[in-house]
Amino acid sequence: MPQLDIAFFVPQIFWLIVVFATLYIFMAGSAAPKIAGVLKKRQDAIAGDLVEAEKLQAKAESARVLYEKSQSEARSNVAAMVLSKREELKDIAEKEYLKLSKKLTAKADKAQMRIDEAKNKALSEVREVATEVCSEIVLKIAGLKIEVKDVAKVIDANTNASLKGED
Repeated sequence: MPQLDIAFFVPQIFWLIVVFATLYIFMAGSAAPKIAGVLKKRQDAIAGDLVEAEKLQAKAESARVLYEKSQSEARSNVAAMVLSKREELKDIAEKEYLKLSKKLTAKADKAQMRIDEAKNKALSEVREVATEVCSEIVLKIAGLKIEVKDVAKVIDANTNASLKGED
């Protein structure tokens, strides 16, 4: 093989140096700067993306804080509104209760007055009937004619004594 023949070593080394020097000059002048440019652009893009990601993360964090703050304010506003409405409804219920209580008390008083009037009327009628019946009983049993006024006095005296607890 001619590559292994010592006589051809010097020209092969010469051409090897020429080819590698040409390739080095080509790579150093053309391909390496392009690769370096691509790597630089990639590095800049990554750095820009990281900066943008940090900005977006900061925006997201501020939006989250704002959301939590507004949610907290909304909760406190709702709690205040509920408390306010509860107090308002309590006041309304209390007023309605007082109105109804007054109406019922007035109705109860009127009913009690009617009951008392009916009771007094009934008692006066019972008194009149009792005096007449007593007068008739004494007339029939004893044959004595007693005045209704006298019988009424006796009934009143016995009724007052009964009401006072005397026998």
